[in-house]
Amino acid sequence: MEFVNAVRERLRRYRPRLERVLFGLSLLGVLDVVHLYIQQTRQFEDGCLGFASLDAASSTFNCATVTSGPGSELFGVSNITWGLGFYLFVATLTVLVFWVAPKIRTWVQGGRTAVLTGGVLYSGYLTYLQVDQLDAFCLLCLGSALVATLLFATQIAILALSSSSTESPMPSRLVKRQIALFVYFVATTLVLVGADVVYFDAAEPSPQHTRAAASSDSSGPAQCRLDTTKAAVGDKGASLVGFRDITKGGGEAGVTVIEYFDPNCPHCKDFHGIMKKVMEAHSDVRYVFKPFALRRSSLPEIQALYVAAQSGKFSEMLNGQYARQGRSGINMSDLRAIASEIGMNPDVLENRIQQNEYRDQALRLRKRAVKIGVDSTPTVLVNGHFVQSRTLKCMNTFIQRAKSGTLGGSATSK
Repeated sequence: MEFVNAVRERLRRYRPRLERVLFGLSLLGVLDVVHLYIQQTRQFEDGCLGFASLDAASSTFNCATVTSGPGSELFGVSNITWGLGFYLFVATLTVLVFWVAPKIRTWVQGGRTAVLTGGVLYSGYLTYLQVDQLDAFCLLCLGSALVATLLFATQIAILALSSSSTESPMPSRLVKRQIALFVYFVATTLVLVGADVVYFDAAEPSPQHTRAAASSDSSGPAQCRLDTTKAAVGDKGASLVGFRDITKGGGEAGVTVIEYFDPNCPHCKDFHGIMKKVMEAHSDVRYVFKPFALRRSSLPEIQALYVAAQSGKFSEMLNGQYARQGRSGINMSDLRAIASEIGMNPDVLENRIQQNEYRDQALRLRKRAVKIGVDSTPTVLVNGHFVQSRTLKCMNTFIQRAKSGTLGGSATSK
């Protein structure tokens, strides 16, 4: 009983400095989660942070993989949404701790301690998933885990050091200062969130992505380059091809072209037209299409592609998905409409998607792709060599060199 009374007494106390730290950390967490959401809507086209130059180790830091992989949702709700709610809730409880009477503060402090305990445990679990299952890390997710840990440590400090703290009612000078600081923190957070949204809404893609997009559209003379920053896959990429993969072409030429794509990726949609022309010009080449989910919302569409492939309708399904491509993805009604248009049974398609027949296959494919260096879409390999220049002219050049056995002899061809 004495222990319970001692705990209640500590929960009644108020430590202004530590409460400010806790409030500031909760708003820092809000900034982190909002920035993560912004980059997710941009499909992490410039890396985890939104600045490609800061994501040199992109094969290690791959936010797209983490935010759409195992553990990216809790009870069907994205961890980004949970994170934003968590930090806002902690900030609200911190204001209440300041505002309410000591008796009520006991319950608010207790509730905040429980919330922060759950938050730090869940953050630890998500970090474990990145280490043990995904073999990839989200820099912003790790930042959020750090913030959650600091919040928990601050709460423990508040309880452990509360014996000499201030009780309510506090001096009016302290009350005014505390309110002013809360307002200042909130105003600063709103300004930074607004600046983040405005900047990335108006930002152009990085030079690397600009070149990639230009290479998909350019038809003039160009220098054709392989991506020498990534190691070529041995055995001409044959080890990457499994019996469940979606393949086209005869393969008599001994050349394999592999494309990693996301049906929600705008650059993939642009490159799709080039691939069609390449396939028409080189029917003796084997083409392997590997759906690579940049985010979780792409998984139903990817499963629809696998279902359609079993019926020989892969190209038709992919064309329909690209035609309906949008920032929010394609919903089930769209997939049913596509199925009807291409002669598939919409009910069968929906049932197989809901049963998640191909979900594990898609996740395994993505995990293996990340290990070999796939960090964006479209990513194209010709006989195991990563392609940097993806114009029609360059794709033809790479294939011709692969047929003659000279691909990879030099980083550059004209």
